Amino acid sequence: MFGKKKNPSVEKPAEKPTPAYLREDYPYQAIGDAITDLDSLESGLLYEIKCNQCEMSLRSQGQNIKKTYERLKENGCLGCGNKDLVVRKVDMSVAPKQEKAE
Repeated sequence: MFGKKKNPSVEKPAEKPTPAYLREDYPYQAIGDAITDLDSLESGLLYEIKCNQCEMSLRSQGQNIKKTYERLKENGCLGCGNKDLVVRKVDMSVAPKQEKAE
């Protein structure tokens, strides 16, 4: 009589959907060879740090990615503790162009 009612019409999904950035058709993929010289990173470009073991991925711009990468190399991946991480440039060529305000 008293207490919470259970709603039988609400069902939990059997499987969580895959996030858009993990799908193969996601337009902003990391491209090229792994970057080993972190001093060559450009400040206005987007980069990705990816763990080869658990597929964890972090994205940030230029010098921010350098600081994050150095922390992760010291402490290991946030997901699995693996220290084998790869830095790649993210292809933003399909991003919509912003018009300059005049």
